Amino acid sequence: MTAAITLAYETGTYLLNYIIVESTIEILPFIKITLLEILYNIILVIILYPILQKTGHYLEETFHEKQILTRYF
Repeated sequence: MTAAITLAYETGTYLLNYIIVESTIEILPFIKITLLEILYNIILVIILYPILQKTGHYLEETFHEKQILTRYF
């Protein structure tokens, strides 16, 4: 999913840049840069997703503490 979103974003940015600036289309450099950015984003997701997930579980536990029943006192 990360790769698809990165590819869609980069392609859209490249096409808009081509339309607005009216530059030439260079396919090979575009493919190289896009593949590097896809690889970089995948590595970031692999590293950061578990950290974000653990933080989310910790915050959920913090805000959803079990309530003490008063009938036991």
